[in-house]
Amino acid sequence: MGSHNGRSCTELVGSSLAITELQRVIRRFAAIDAPVLITGETGTGKEMIANLLHQHSRRSSGPFVAVNCAALPDSLFQSEVFGYEKGAFTGAERRNIGRIEAASSGTLLLDEIGDLPLDNQIALLRFLEEGSFERLGSCEPITADVRIIAATHTALDSACRAGRFREDLYYRLGALRIHAPPLRERGDDVLALARCFIDRFARQYEVAVRELDERAVRALLEHQWPGNVRELRNRVLQALVMGDGSTISDRDLGLTLSAGAATSNGSAALREVASLRACRKHAEREAITQALKAAGGNVQTAAAHLKVSRAQLYRLIKNHHLDHLSASG
Repeated sequence: MGSHNGRSCTELVGSSLAITELQRVIRRFAAIDAPVLITGETGTGKEMIANLLHQHSRRSSGPFVAVNCAALPDSLFQSEVFGYEKGAFTGAERRNIGRIEAASSGTLLLDEIGDLPLDNQIALLRFLEEGSFERLGSCEPITADVRIIAATHTALDSACRAGRFREDLYYRLGALRIHAPPLRERGDDVLALARCFIDRFARQYEVAVRELDERAVRALLEHQWPGNVRELRNRVLQALVMGDGSTISDRDLGLTLSAGAATSNGSAALREVASLRACRKHAEREAITQALKAAGGNVQTAAAHLKVSRAQLYRLIKNHHLDHLSASG
């Protein structure tokens, strides 16, 4: 799940403990056909996690259908999710199947479930308990073979205590639970993600790939990322499209290093350790890149130049996501 070569950056990228554990949980939960509740801050990739659960499940050949509960007006939720018959209400000129039927044999994601009004929560709970539903304007029960995944950035346990969310629905949806970790807890993953986005946007917008300079690396590691991966993606796009230099700087990213980056307190010291590790990785990646380019992509020639075995270089190429630079050999 960690590789991004040849793919968009919608899969899990990085090797932090948080992401390694998340990958393990996704594999386990994908094999169990039970409801899943995904929690996490905005921008942490909850829909991406739901998609991975679907892709790695026995339902992968079926549809993946997502509905944003916060984006639907209260009055439209049931008609959108359950469907309706012709004449069920003014303007219903033909039968329309809902999202549940559309997801039959596949997966239905109910995103931002915490914003669902109580009346619609009751209708959803009835479907989950009975395994069937009725289109609006019909009395005929319909059974749908669909896996339900719900996602929310709100604390549903607090919402239950405040009376905004039904406790029985909360426990029904949360048979299995996944927490999407915020980017600030993922350490050096931010660098792997940034490079993934650089490669992706360079291909998408046909601009030159630019490397992160040392200050950019330090700024990426120091920033707290309140907008998580979504914020990182937007900052990288802005830097890649609007920057003029041969490298990406902290200013290109709209970030500035704190004046106290070299202070002696514990947290600053830990940040400095992370930065040194990141710089070492950056230097290693640069050396491999230059060796592969000089060898015309021939791995054996590049390995000889770097004084490592071909097998070791293959592993390093994979770790640094440089497969696109290597040819057979």
